[in-house]
Amino acid sequence: MNKIIVTIALIGLATPALATSARYYLEIDTVGNCSVVDSKPSAHAGMTILGDQNGYASMEDAAKALKVLPKNKCKGIVG
Repeated sequence: MNKIIVTIALIGLATPALATSARYYLEIDTVGNCSVVDSKPSAHAGMTILGDQNGYASMEDAAKALKVLPKNKCKGIVG
C-alpha cells in the first residue's frame, strides 16, 4: 500500500515538471516562411531558429515574438 502512495506522489511531482519543459520555437524554412513549432528545429532540415534560441515558455509568447519580427524577415506565416 505504501508503494502505491509513493508512486502516486512521485507521478504528481513529476507531471508539472514535464509540463513546464515544453518549449516553442520560431523558425524560418528554406523558402522564407515563418512559423511557431513545439520542437526544436533541426539544422540539417534547413530550418533556422529565429528569436530566442532557447525557445519560449508558451505558445502565446512565441506568437507575440513572431508578430514583432521585422516585416521583411518572413515571406509568409505558416500555421
